[in-house]
Formats: sequence, structure tokens, C-alpha cells
Amino acid sequence: MQAPVPGPIDFQLVPYGKEHDAQTVQWLNNAELQRDFGLSRPVTQESHRAWVERNPETIIWAITRNSRHLGNVLLDVNKNRRSAYLQIYLGEASARGKGIGGQALSCVLNFGFEEMGLHRIWLHTLPENQVAIKLYKKLGFVCEGTERDVIFRNGVFSDQYRWSILIRDWFGLKKATQK
Repeated sequence: MQAPVPGPIDFQLVPYGKEHDAQTVQWLNNAELQRDFGLSRPVTQESHRAWVERNPETIIWAITRNSRHLGNVLLDVNKNRRSAYLQIYLGEASARGKGIGGQALSCVLNFGFEEMGLHRIWLHTLPENQVAIKLYKKLGFVCEGTERDVIFRNGVFSDQYRWSILIRDWFGLKKATQK
């Protein structure tokens, strides 16, 4: 998927490449992003590139605007289950709060359900990431429950929420908003 995205916000989803690694690693080592994602160790360009290459079923897009890299979105696909694990983040702080994340997420959900034939897309959030939770609820994700004490950081265990959206939820929401 590489094209301008229709809608009021001008951005593109482009296939993620090595040229995006340096900026991504910088973001992944940012304290705020590490907190929101539950990361507990530094990421190097080498470790990140090795992860990308070890995960060929993962589809990654860079979110860009005027050739500027703003963030990333990915689907880690399980073809046998017709499902995918989703992650999205805007590493570029100036891009947050402008609707880019929501529109990028909508494009990826459309792609996953309409083009790939997925049945279910799921993700995790930490309870304190209220901005993400609000967005996921708005787009039709349902909280499936709490994974208790699943993350261990700085000597403390933390919970995380598990969310999903099914194809019927997505098409129902799209139909309702088109009325």
C-alpha cells in the first residue's frame, strides 16, 4: 500500500525500509514511547534490523508526510488464523493529536480486512495510555480483558489490556458512519 491516503489529512503509508531504521530506533529508545509500549531495554539499529528480518510475515509501513518519517504501523500476520497483531505509533511528537494516527490506522484496518481477508486484528495497550485507548474504542476495538502483571519494568510488574476488532465490527462501524 503506497499512495496518498484519501481524507482531510495529507500523509502516506509507504513500505518500511532500511532507510527508516535510524529514526525508528531513535523513537524506540525515547522514554515516553518506551513507557507507552512497555519496552524495558535499549534498541540498537542492529537489533532492530535483525528483528525486521526475522519476521517476514510482519508487514510494516512508515507513516510519512512530505517525505518526512512520522511513525510506523505494522501487522504481524498469522495466515492460519486469519488474524494479525497490530502496532502503531507516531514517534514524531509534532504529528500527534492531528488525526494522522487514526486515519493511518483506518487505512491499515481496511487493508487487513478488505485486501488480506483477515477476520481479526488485535493489539495491546497499557492502562495509562488513555490517548490510544480512546482511539481504539472510537474505531470499534473491544477490550477483551486485562493481562495481569505481564510486563516487568524497573522492578515493578504492570498490567496490559488486550483489544480486538473483528471484520464484522469494522464493516458495521463503516456502514453506520456512512449513513
